[in-house]
Amino acid sequence: MLKTACTLTGDNYQLVASDTPASKKKITAMALAMMVPILIWVFNGFMLSWQVLETGLGWAVLTGIVCGIIVFFVEKLIVMANGNSWLTFFRVCIGVIVAALGSIAIDEVVFKKDIDTSVVKLKGKAIQQTRDEAATAFESEFGYAQLNATIASANSAYESAEKAVIDEANGTYGTGRRGVGKITALKDKKASERKAELDKLLAEKAKLDEKKQAIIVEAGNTRSTTYNENALLIRIKALFKLVKEDSYMLTTYLLFTLLLFFFEFLVVVLKLTWKKTNYEKKLEMIEEIGYRRMEFLKQKNSPLTDPGNYMPRFEMARQALKKGSSLYK
Repeated sequence: MLKTACTLTGDNYQLVASDTPASKKKITAMALAMMVPILIWVFNGFMLSWQVLETGLGWAVLTGIVCGIIVFFVEKLIVMANGNSWLTFFRVCIGVIVAALGSIAIDEVVFKKDIDTSVVKLKGKAIQQTRDEAATAFESEFGYAQLNATIASANSAYESAEKAVIDEANGTYGTGRRGVGKITALKDKKASERKAELDKLLAEKAKLDEKKQAIIVEAGNTRSTTYNENALLIRIKALFKLVKEDSYMLTTYLLFTLLLFFFEFLVVVLKLTWKKTNYEKKLEMIEEIGYRRMEFLKQKNSPLTDPGNYMPRFEMARQALKKGSSLYK
């Protein structure tokens, strides 16, 4: 167990094995803490690909493995790194992002049926929006506003002409004679012309309406075909729509998110709060000794500045000087 833990955390097994029980316990605990988010992400990646995105078993297994490897590297970097407050801030940021994404992934799996219902509603709205846009574009292209205004004007002219015929026949307008005379016949002919103009415009609009309806149906069918209900972004949008509309869903979502936060920050919390063990102090001492050794070697009285240490002829000169004899004898 300890050897496996050292492999996961990147520690030296030989040093840890000969150290105190507290040191061994902390290494094992850090390794176990690392495995929690790794296993969660393996499960998330597999279930998200298999059940939600429906990519197939092979791709689901591959996705789970890749997610687990990525999280493993991130967690291992956190365990192995030692730094200042900036590094701690970076750890927290990574934890927040990973926890947020992880909670979304779990919610997509747990609430799949509810999200499916929400996706169906989103699909219906998307199809209707596409139809409305197609209708607006068609009406703009063929001048529906102008055509409707012309039809309204023609209808008003026809109604006025028809009323003039009736009033002329009643004797309440025009010549004031009751009955159908020449003037009434003339006005009736004019009304018929107005009616023919109106019918022609209405027939033209009916043809355009038929064409418009065909385009609207085609646009809706195309949108329905291209709308992928298993697309991740669409399902995330459906999830947040549910969260926004349902307080129970919101509470459950927040609980899952907090749970993922705790799991993701488990390594960081242990790293920052667990007091240093004898093994960690030993590593710091090794670093300190190495640093002081290098500082000493850079000084003027360092053995490295004495050429006699690596040039034999200078060593002979040094020995001669110690004996007090001259080099030129």
